[in-house]
Amino acid sequence: MPSRSFVVALVLLVVCAPLAAQNAFTWSYRVELRGDYRHSDDERFVVGFLPFKGLNIAMQTPDPGSHVELNVASLQLDFGYGDWFAARALVHGQALDRRNPTGTDRQTDADELWLRFGVKPEILDRPSGTSFFLQAGKFPKMERQPVRLLESYGLAATSFNRFEDVQVMGGGSVGRNVYWRLVGANGNPLFFRDSNALAGDNGTTMVIPPVRKFNTGFPILYNAEAEGLFFKTDHVQFGQGLGYRWQREDQTMGFDAIVFHYRRTLADREPITGTFYGGDLDLINTVELPGHPEIANPLPIHGNTKEEYGSRLYGEWRNATLTAQYTHQNVAGLGREGWEVETGYRIPLRLGFVESIQPAVRASAIDNHFVGDPLKYPAPSVWWDWRKYDGGVRVGLKHGLDVTAEYTTHQIKNPRIPLHRKETIITVRWRS
Repeated sequence: MPSRSFVVALVLLVVCAPLAAQNAFTWSYRVELRGDYRHSDDERFVVGFLPFKGLNIAMQTPDPGSHVELNVASLQLDFGYGDWFAARALVHGQALDRRNPTGTDRQTDADELWLRFGVKPEILDRPSGTSFFLQAGKFPKMERQPVRLLESYGLAATSFNRFEDVQVMGGGSVGRNVYWRLVGANGNPLFFRDSNALAGDNGTTMVIPPVRKFNTGFPILYNAEAEGLFFKTDHVQFGQGLGYRWQREDQTMGFDAIVFHYRRTLADREPITGTFYGGDLDLINTVELPGHPEIANPLPIHGNTKEEYGSRLYGEWRNATLTAQYTHQNVAGLGREGWEVETGYRIPLRLGFVESIQPAVRASAIDNHFVGDPLKYPAPSVWWDWRKYDGGVRVGLKHGLDVTAEYTTHQIKNPRIPLHRKETIITVRWRS
């Protein structure tokens, strides 16, 4: 699958160049490189999972200590014909923070690969009047945060809308301000990962006690990255959205608000690259380990429906931005909800190589309305209640460079011992 992504990107590059000579056709490309310094506090929580009894096996920070990493290298190709057609291919290599399991997941993938017909204004832009569009492929969910101020993610974004989905979306505007969306999608598989930079390794070894490249982390349930690039007709996820956007004529103030809803039937098992754990129902209704009998009913599930609804608000006032989002999720009877608020202010500077500085803060939370059996499930962190606080500053430099320094800490309810999950990350990014 990764090789197909790069082939498609290469084909678009070859095709777009000659077409751009025609007046109505446009094309562009962007290369991005990101490297970071990361320090993660080492924390452990010994689990009571019966197959591990007496082995002192614990959930633990995926990769504790200080590390310097090449996080991602990506290529984005955009192609358009006037206002009525657009296409994009965004492929990456490495992407350490996207991989799950961190040590065994694929290292190349297509983040976006889509075609669109019709007018679809972005962020606060508004069409001249009533409009319509149809978009198909792999692309972000309609409620995802449009502008990110930090390199890390909050708990709500990680859990519900961080990763793109394979989908067909129809939508448009009624007048200039009101807009609507209808979606049919594969639905991101339900899986679990750590809430900090690295997902951790779960289900990557057949040996007990486990021997892994990375530790398990402290997993939370989340909508994982799509495993394929093609639309599937089984377990289709249907979604609806209704939004309103407004912007002052001088573009110094505006906001975009949307309410949304998704519903689908969970698959019995969704394969996840690099792990013997399956996604969807397989993750929450049984636990299978090599050499041990199957463990049934570790979590209080009933039914096979996955449903989400919520809202997201994005606003700008001069150089200030604010994003607030809320999502309620029900997964086979397991109720949970998350919220997140992020704000920042960009200060233009003229200090030689330094062009701007943008401090930002974020608070986020996940509340789980269920409790599992710690003797039957290897990751009790999935039913803990979480609070995550992030703060940082992004320094914009010349020649497409910027540096983001940020710090993360948590408040976690229910564990027997205090856990703070502290992490410091300094990211250097270059964009062409």
